[in-house]
Amino acid sequence: MKGTDFLSPLRPGEQPESAAMGESLLTWNQPEDKEALIKRFYELVSPSLPNEWEVEVIIDEVVDLPDTARQLLFSQIPVIWPVSNSLCLSFIEDGSHVIETIPVELIPKWVRAILRRYEQKGLASARELIVNADHLFLSPLKKHNLVRFDDVRKRMLWYIRGVSGEDIDIALNEFSFTNTTTLYVPTVITLLDTYQKNQLLYKYLLTLHWGFDLLGTFKTDTALVSEPASESETDNRGTDTRGSMGKYLAEFNKPELAADLFFLLETGRVMHWLKKDLPGLAFEFNRLQDDLRETLSGPAHDHLGGNLTSVGFSILFEGKIPYWLSAKLSSSTNLPSSAEQSRATVKLLYDVLENADEPYERPPLLTLLGKHDFAKATAEIERKRTIMKETFVLHLQALKTKHEHSSQHASTPLAHDDADQALAIISDTETDGVVPQFQQILDNPEIDLPEELVDLINQIKDDLGHIPPSYFSAASGVPGDGFERRDVPSSAGGEGLDSQGGILLDEWDYRRNGYRKNWCRIYEREISLLHSTFVDTTLDKHRGLLIKLRRQFEFMKTNEHFVRRQREGDDLDLDAIVEARGDMRAGISPSSKLFVRLQRNERDIATIFLVDMSNSTEGWVGTVIKEALVLLCEVMDVAGDPYGILGFSGMRRSRCDLYRIKDIEEPYNRLIHQRINSIQPREYTRMGPALRYAADTLKQYEARTRLLVTITDGKPEDYDDYKGEYAIEDTRKA
Repeated sequence: MKGTDFLSPLRPGEQPESAAMGESLLTWNQPEDKEALIKRFYELVSPSLPNEWEVEVIIDEVVDLPDTARQLLFSQIPVIWPVSNSLCLSFIEDGSHVIETIPVELIPKWVRAILRRYEQKGLASARELIVNADHLFLSPLKKHNLVRFDDVRKRMLWYIRGVSGEDIDIALNEFSFTNTTTLYVPTVITLLDTYQKNQLLYKYLLTLHWGFDLLGTFKTDTALVSEPASESETDNRGTDTRGSMGKYLAEFNKPELAADLFFLLETGRVMHWLKKDLPGLAFEFNRLQDDLRETLSGPAHDHLGGNLTSVGFSILFEGKIPYWLSAKLSSSTNLPSSAEQSRATVKLLYDVLENADEPYERPPLLTLLGKHDFAKATAEIERKRTIMKETFVLHLQALKTKHEHSSQHASTPLAHDDADQALAIISDTETDGVVPQFQQILDNPEIDLPEELVDLINQIKDDLGHIPPSYFSAASGVPGDGFERRDVPSSAGGEGLDSQGGILLDEWDYRRNGYRKNWCRIYEREISLLHSTFVDTTLDKHRGLLIKLRRQFEFMKTNEHFVRRQREGDDLDLDAIVEARGDMRAGISPSSKLFVRLQRNERDIATIFLVDMSNSTEGWVGTVIKEALVLLCEVMDVAGDPYGILGFSGMRRSRCDLYRIKDIEEPYNRLIHQRINSIQPREYTRMGPALRYAADTLKQYEARTRLLVTITDGKPEDYDDYKGEYAIEDTRKA
């Protein structure tokens, strides 16, 4: 079985894979006469040589069929003939009368049913299924087995939210996966023979992919992240570990095989947990074992796929690595107990199963179960961690503010109140003592913390194992490299700084030869998406220029070349050897540079483009800026260098807006097109804070060379006194 014909949705005007396969068969040279059909039949069954009179009998039955029906019959000959010659001849002879009544997408399933009946009940029973296909095959399918997820959505949503205790969403996709917030399942399942069994498959798929998140499967990609990567001074990773699983899989010759081995090992961990915590569901799923083996095992397309299917069924239903495989590994059949152990086990399994000369095709069992999407899961995990950190900081700041307010109005000390004692510790915190003092508060059972904060603390500890130091630093107001993510209340002496979070930055005042501390507040904004054809129009308009630019950037990619006439190297330089031999014969001292060396020119450059989105860019200036961004993105993608795009505008020092158009690690795709389309003129040009923010963002990315490119139409200026020499000097300093 190939593809996902038992899972994929059939949309209006769309044909299933099996139909496409049938159409591709029509690209054969269409035989128009009996002799050509006989020749085609012998080619399909070669090297077998059936009796000529038998072949002529069956060809007489199909010679008058339409080309499409005839080719669909012939396409099944390589599947049936190796199992039984007689069954294949019967299939051609009897099937010619019913082939046009069976939908193209169901023909592979019909053939599988015929083969199963032949193996179980013999030739006569299999022929009966061929002759009475409508009654014995099509009618049961029409009545009972097809399950559309929309029909069971409400029931499944109640189930998964009830069992998980989380507000999980469910969406539809070609294959099953999760991003840890939403579970994705196929639109339709028709794999098994009854409605109840296919509905149970939906229930199992939802539980399986929720289990991956519950058991920390995706922490293998973010386990190195002890906290969200928002503050460089507390980032323990050193580099961005998004994609670390991708880098790990890229080490294998067949990364798809390695990914599927990891998926199966993690599936085994989920099944072990399922049997312990949800034994009822595990029991129900085990009852499908025979049906799934019968439906999905079949004749393997390749030896590798067959072996992987065997491993999958052993892990699913027996809870262990099959003995024949563990014997080759010289290890036990026990499954890994953690995602990290699964990663280590993948290498062992891969070395045994992989065959360099054999292509890997995903077996039907894995098509049913789905796959992992680490990129989406990692992005979602970090998004949730960022939200938890910001909420945590706000809660602690609220405690601190409450204490400060109470201290100003209280006529007696608050030391007798446990909660206020805790608040006093917060307010008197020094930088070096932030972490232990905050932990003293949170770990003190006598302190009555707000219920929401307690729940949040538990969530953070469940996720990261502890509360990172930067969470406390941010809440206490400890600066780090000019950044301070905290809520600052308004004050009479300020310029209207609001209390809605943001990032506080210093600003250079050349008149006093020093910084104004925490003078500007930056807000990270999401750009509102607009749909237009600007990018496509730009690419078409500048097609010739783009070709030239791409050619130039191609030369800047990492490349390899041989350097000749070296004293040391990877191989002999034959030209140099011949020349040295000639010199020796001529009595001249020969050169010792007789080798060639492979030299790699590696690039390690990260770039951020900072785009002016002030009101002055309205009109043709803004159009030119957006066109330049489009061309830059196209050629930067060719060079392969990581790059990001930030837009900036704002009004006054209390609101400097930063718009993330493209993160450094974010792929260039249609979403980036939409964001570039959506760049519009906004307000003023306070350039210093934007440059400091972009520089700090770039500093967090490890690269040998970091470039910050500003795209603007003029000098810095803002609504308040940020203009003239003051603005220019601040921009120069930034």
